[in-house]
Amino acid sequence: MSAVLAHRAETHRLARVLGVDPGDLDFLCDAPTAALTELRHGIQDRLLERSREEFERAVSLADRIPRALAATLAQKVMGPVLGGRAASLLSPGLTAELAARLPPEFLADVAGHVDLRHVGPLIGGIPTDTMAATGRVLRRREEWIVLSAFVGHVPEGKLRTLLDVFDGEALLRSGFVIEDASRLDAVMEMLTDARLDELLAAAFAHELWAEAVGVAGLLGDDQARRVVAAIDRLPGARLETLARAIESDPQVMAGAEHLGRLAPDHLRARLTTLA
Repeated sequence: MSAVLAHRAETHRLARVLGVDPGDLDFLCDAPTAALTELRHGIQDRLLERSREEFERAVSLADRIPRALAATLAQKVMGPVLGGRAASLLSPGLTAELAARLPPEFLADVAGHVDLRHVGPLIGGIPTDTMAATGRVLRRREEWIVLSAFVGHVPEGKLRTLLDVFDGEALLRSGFVIEDASRLDAVMEMLTDARLDELLAAAFAHELWAEAVGVAGLLGDDQARRVVAAIDRLPGARLETLARAIESDPQVMAGAEHLGRLAPDHLRARLTTLA
């Protein structure tokens, strides 16, 4: 991914933590991307540490009482904000048992407030059906950043099933803001060629050019070539639209360099001619 697109993605993640619109952070346009990441992590650390003792007591209580009662208290007493922050202190077993007893809507609320640096390793044991139901709620709410955060921690066996929950738009928007970009190759490998065509269709339908080339720019050569092949399958009218999108947006053009390097000569010629 180009530096400009990486900065845009990190701005979206920071805005999500702050509870503001990404446009409200335009004044940070010249801040280094790494500094924005450090700021985001610092905010999350502060939110946990300032109430750590209370969270530790709540988690200790939850581990000593019946799980059904603990789930009820988590939902009715702590709520999603405090519950999400306290989740950093749960054990893997308790995480899975509580999640299985909580409604998907509440889990989706909680997911927006967890710090995946701490909670990520705990979620592997959550039942696939629970993850899928929660994912559907998050997709309906268009919580792309939350969805992308969990992709980096879901075991591949479960991830393959969960990918069927999401349409092309959801995959593109969440893939663009994924923090653990190393998982994208594995995700792309799980998608059939028909689903790659669906991703491109979503890019056309919603004008997600930056997202599409941003995701492609994070792929290794093998999976990026599959994206190139999907582009090569496009009908002429759509190729023209893509060429004009690349030509008119310097950020998209920079992000598309990786694909251009891998494209066969005939495709590069078609795109250049159309642009």
